[in-house]
Amino acid sequence: MNRQLLYRSGQLYEFTASDMRALLQHARQANAPRGVGGLLALRDGLFMQLLEGPAPVVDALFSRIAADPRHCEVRLLVRAERAAPLLPDCPMAWAEAPPEDGEALAFAELQTDHRALAQLERAGDDPVARTLCAFLDGASVPRGGLVPAFAGGWA
Repeated sequence: MNRQLLYRSGQLYEFTASDMRALLQHARQANAPRGVGGLLALRDGLFMQLLEGPAPVVDALFSRIAADPRHCEVRLLVRAERAAPLLPDCPMAWAEAPPEDGEALAFAELQTDHRALAQLERAGDDPVARTLCAFLDGASVPRGGLVPAFAGGWA
């Protein structure tokens, strides 16, 4: 079983392209050996991130993320168990939604992972996949959970 965790947060720290590139590189290098994957999405200063992998590793990672002073209003949307990851072989995919006002992407030099986005589209009615796609398409960010959280609470 894999832990699946989806959260959203606001951006307090003004990331530069170099900062974001370093963050993604670190996540990919640290996550892959521990069996953690997912997607980091950005839209208008808001992040939504999917983390998937072994429960203790994902929970510890989320605890560190939630305490990180570079962002605020961290809201857990999903904490569930899955038989298989939604995004297999994605140590940390990246996607940035085009700004609504037609401006350039904030991180245009970072490659959007189109393979991961295609996997989300193929997931059909999966609530996490739908939420990530809707977020990138400009839908409002959910205020609460999407599916029942893991009944055991935080370990």
